[in-house]
Amino acid sequence: MKGRRLLGLLATVLIVACGGSTTAPPAQLGALTAKVEVAFWHALSGTLETGLKTVTDQFNSSQSNVHVTLVSKGSYTDLGKAILTGLAANQPPDLTQCIETDAAKYYSSKALADLTPYINAADGLSKADLQDIFPVMLNAAKIKGAYYQFPFNKSTIVLYYNQDMFAAKGIANPPATWEEFFATAAKLADSSKGVTGVEGPSIDTFFSMLYEYGGQLYDDPLKPTKSAVNSAAGIKAMTMWADAIKSGAARPLPAAAFGDQVTFQNQKSGMYMASQVSYQFLVKPIGNKFKFTEATFPAGDKGVKDEMYGANLCVFNKSAKDVQHGAFLFMKYLTSEAVTTKWAQTTSYMPVRQSAYTALQNSFYKDNPTQAVAPTMLSKGYLFALPVTPSSNEQRDALTTELNNIAAGRADPKTGLDRAAAKINDILATG
Repeated sequence: MKGRRLLGLLATVLIVACGGSTTAPPAQLGALTAKVEVAFWHALSGTLETGLKTVTDQFNSSQSNVHVTLVSKGSYTDLGKAILTGLAANQPPDLTQCIETDAAKYYSSKALADLTPYINAADGLSKADLQDIFPVMLNAAKIKGAYYQFPFNKSTIVLYYNQDMFAAKGIANPPATWEEFFATAAKLADSSKGVTGVEGPSIDTFFSMLYEYGGQLYDDPLKPTKSAVNSAAGIKAMTMWADAIKSGAARPLPAAAFGDQVTFQNQKSGMYMASQVSYQFLVKPIGNKFKFTEATFPAGDKGVKDEMYGANLCVFNKSAKDVQHGAFLFMKYLTSEAVTTKWAQTTSYMPVRQSAYTALQNSFYKDNPTQAVAPTMLSKGYLFALPVTPSSNEQRDALTTELNNIAAGRADPKTGLDRAAAKINDILATG
């Protein structure tokens, strides 16, 4: 008996020495059999909310275990505040849309559920399913290497332009570079009619330009300790905007939310930088007043590098495990090839799956080339996701203030961006 024990001990030592493990891998989660109710908080409105209601009804009718109830919380800002209030009261929703900056805050509070067990469950996603999702979207859904989010309604910035105004000024093509962009803005501007070439920049336009000119948001994207918005790349981007505003080719963003969208649809600007989803909010007000279309985000020295934003989906770990499982099955449905294909057509968001993009190329995008601009940038690898921290929203507010100061002429680009960097560094240091 003593010899057998010695041999067993020796075998264990050899396994450990060779890098083996006596711990069995976690058992695969079985398919959901319980009936669960899932409350889904969202911030979609108009045609986007209508599309979400349609697909939710279809999901609820497609099976009997999971019933999803939609709860509108207004804007994304309102949604974020509602979730923080819910977390403080220990009553968060089961499922919600979550922007990466908000998700980082929820994760730091240990409030999010790890979706990995449900992805790997018997009724989860296959390896082929995961490979079909655009990598930039899937990677942006990870926090510390695990899936605490899942991609859903993702978008990026495109250039809208008034084709009639372009034709009247003899401008044949949309600008491909920022030099061409600001030259075009100067041609379109007409102070006697109160018309400007463009209004801006938004903070997200600045972020994309920062990367296009070789800059980045932080000193180290993986372990940020200092802001890099005041690099030569950032100063160059804001100098171009400041010069265009001084010359009258451009105007600062209006104070009202979506004011630049209203300016464009009222033909008081010839170009408009915004999400491709803005198409849904432009097409009806513009109607037959003038022709407009979309173009690729202009390129900097390093080519086109356009920030991907929009929302992911998050589940809170306060919910029962079966409810978490049911919430993921709804995510799986939303991101299936058939549903994400239809979702892209009805909302202008980018499809989550590469197979859906291929299908749309051969049908919807072929007949509606305007709607193909952002997804084509996605397919070409032009899009990137910004690194985020739990205090990203506070950092955005600080940077937005200084970008507005530069645009209004209250600070030169270097001074304004130096102040922004100092504020962001303070926020990073204090958490």
